[in-house]
Amino acid sequence: MKLELIFTIVNTIAFLCWVFLFALYQKRWVYQLLFSITFVILGIAYLFFIIRGMGAGTGGNFDSLAHVRLLFESDEALLAGWIHYLVFDLFVGMWISHNADQRKINRWILFPCLVLTFMAGPAGLLLYIIIRVVHSKKWIQEPFSNRFTS
Repeated sequence: MKLELIFTIVNTIAFLCWVFLFALYQKRWVYQLLFSITFVILGIAYLFFIIRGMGAGTGGNFDSLAHVRLLFESDEALLAGWIHYLVFDLFVGMWISHNADQRKINRWILFPCLVLTFMAGPAGLLLYIIIRVVHSKKWIQEPFSNRFTS
């Protein structure tokens, strides 16, 4: 299968999951679908392409930006890197949606957070954290519900 087709497929899967996350974030099955099926499928694709791409012997490593760039010289490694972003941004979006639902934050206030997380992961998370601070009127925030606190 051509890499461009796989790129299109994983992007489509991720986009549809974001639509489900926004439209149906109060439904438990959405989280089960994402966690048990979508993340597994994308994780397998990631492993396949990262092994193929990183096995190309580019000489890259993580000690400098130039060496990290070398890691992504092959199209397989670049596709794996893209899948990595898709999965982790979607996971963050899943956490944001679930957390906002627990805190009764309006879905339309949540919408810009999810769009920004989809497009620029950490910026969307930052926006959600700011919204949580304003909503709760507390600067110090717990990442999980009260059942995890001591």
